[in-house]
Amino acid sequence: MKLLFVTGSLVHGGAERHTIGLANRLAERGHECHFVYVKADHSQFDRLRVTGQCLEAQRYLHPAALRALQGVVQEKKPHCIVAANQYALMYAALARGGVPLMATFHTTQLRSVKEALQMVYYRPLFWAAERLVFVCEAQRRYWRRRALFGRRTEVIYNGIDTEYWQAGQEGPAMRRALGFGEQDLVIGMSAVLRAEKNHLQMVDAIAMLRRRGV
Repeated sequence: MKLLFVTGSLVHGGAERHTIGLANRLAERGHECHFVYVKADHSQFDRLRVTGQCLEAQRYLHPAALRALQGVVQEKKPHCIVAANQYALMYAALARGGVPLMATFHTTQLRSVKEALQMVYYRPLFWAAERLVFVCEAQRRYWRRRALFGRRTEVIYNGIDTEYWQAGQEGPAMRRALGFGEQDLVIGMSAVLRAEKNHLQMVDAIAMLRRRGV
């Protein structure tokens, strides 16, 4: 199968990391995968194991970037376009030219009035997608109540690329630098301070462990 993945950028975000991992793994299984990102943040480019191209968009909706994406679609002739989140979906929907479109959505709560207003014109793009994939059932219920769905919706829980997240040689030195012993249990969280990331749940979990004597 020929697949074209589209993200807003290659910033260090969960949706971007997830999409890169998905493209890489599907390519390893014999699928022809290509990757396009809209804005010139190349932070994770070195993780790509498939052909990658930046559209170099200079503003929110950049006609030259849109034409470039249309050119990629015409050249690669993908069987499906996979767009991660609403910004990439906008470009993919405008450039797809009849190619089936699948959107993955990694967001729950919107952070500002601007984002809420933008969702007014993003919604029809989601409605038109052949598939809309949420990352958990609670997220699907949340957006269903707010009239956000595709022609068909699915839930696929986020996976973890265990091959990428292997402890490196620097692990013991890092532990020593941070004052941890070799046998100390270390729990950390790397995430934007947004309510849906639920940092408080981690604090509660650690408190529960402490009460159990850990």
